[in-house]
Amino acid sequence: MTLDRMSQDGIELTEYLCKHLGKRKIILVAHSFGTVLGLRMIQAKPGLFFAYVGTGEVADGTRNYTAAYSALLHKAQATDNQRALDELKSAGPPPYSSARGYQVQRKWANRFEGSNGFLNSTLGGTLTAPGYSIDDLNDSFKGQILSEDRLFDQTRALTMKDLGLKFAIPIFFFEGTEDFTTPTELAREYLRAIVAPRKEFVAISGGHFAVFMHSDQFLNELVSHVLPLAGDH
Repeated sequence: MTLDRMSQDGIELTEYLCKHLGKRKIILVAHSFGTVLGLRMIQAKPGLFFAYVGTGEVADGTRNYTAAYSALLHKAQATDNQRALDELKSAGPPPYSSARGYQVQRKWANRFEGSNGFLNSTLGGTLTAPGYSIDDLNDSFKGQILSEDRLFDQTRALTMKDLGLKFAIPIFFFEGTEDFTTPTELAREYLRAIVAPRKEFVAISGGHFAVFMHSDQFLNELVSHVLPLAGDH
């Protein structure tokens, strides 16, 4: 399981979709870890894509958790949340020698972004989906653990330069205004460093899961800013 292999899988899927839909190109929308793969895909095969839209954008794996920690501390102070301050200061700034520090960051990122309800609802959706069972849910959790084990070290060492600074297609970042998982300001900084035929930062209400929690706004912005690039194709 490697980034290169998964990116190649994405390219093969794109080629299938173009053929299946009778289109010569598609628009690629990538979320969170998927942005790492998406950026690799558009660099490898730019001719397959009208544009790239990153949301919950991974901007710099080497600085992500440090920037997130600072943003979380600032939010905790601004909201006078003593419990968050105590737990974050107890964990300390990254890098962490154990999983606890990352768990504390994730806990408060989800709480400040208001995403706990959404994340819990995905579990309910899985359990009630036709054909799914508890075994499928357990397999999903095992898959996430395996993926993190195999891919975490590959992604946390990625700098902006590694992710890519020059692209042949338009680049859009649709970012939650308060993303404490992949910090909003780090995404802004990354987009400023990118060279592309066109680039644009579009702010969306919410945090890391804005694409799901504010899907109507996300779709409206997508239709307004990105769809015209596809023309009649």
